[in-house]
Amino acid sequence: MKSHAFEAAFAALAASALMTSAHAGLAFSFSDPVSGRQLFNTQTNQAGPGTGILSYDSSVPIGFFVDGSTEPNAFTHLWSNARMEMSMTLYAGSTVGGIFSAPVVGYFRIFDATSGLDILRGDASGGTFLRVSGTSSILLSSDSGFNYTFGAQLLSTLAATGNGGRLPTDAQEGVFTLTDAVAIGGGSLIGAGGVVRSFEANASFSGNAATTPAPGALALLALSGLAGRRRRA
Repeated sequence: MKSHAFEAAFAALAASALMTSAHAGLAFSFSDPVSGRQLFNTQTNQAGPGTGILSYDSSVPIGFFVDGSTEPNAFTHLWSNARMEMSMTLYAGSTVGGIFSAPVVGYFRIFDATSGLDILRGDASGGTFLRVSGTSSILLSSDSGFNYTFGAQLLSTLAATGNGGRLPTDAQEGVFTLTDAVAIGGGSLIGAGGVVRSFEANASFSGNAATTPAPGALALLALSGLAGRRRRA
């Protein structure tokens, strides 16, 4: 009977801990640096006919902001000396109803230039480059094959704010908003056959990830709660 009571109490505490963190998450963002264009598409058929490589000038400082106001212990943090590395393959696309879309596959990595350690990495096996009426964006979602990996810097910040052991899960999204995109050599960004020509652009970013405790952290949380109940009893 005691064993069954313990198991029931453990399950109830674990469920309670999971419910507490059900709406927790992190939001990420950085604004476009003031001067110049930092995002580039280099179209030289590197990954097959009509493909280009999206990259970002990793020497340009960005202010990377993390909003953890919905975490169990609310916090915000700004890395003022961050950088971004990007390597994403941009395929040829098509226009339907005035909206051009093309597949995007690859990764981006945001790191702290002071320490050299990663803050956040995003990997996309299915993203989309959209262009509508002269505006462009890169849309990434876990529904189409996208996930974040928390780097050492972000994990350290989570631990320091009392949110240690939390990892990304469920909804994970990211959007790069491109402005002032200019085709290199002039003319339209979209060429024959839906090929995206080489271009340079300004870029800003926003994203989010729901978070939950890692399985081991969830078990420890439940056990600590159970121990507390026993002491009170």
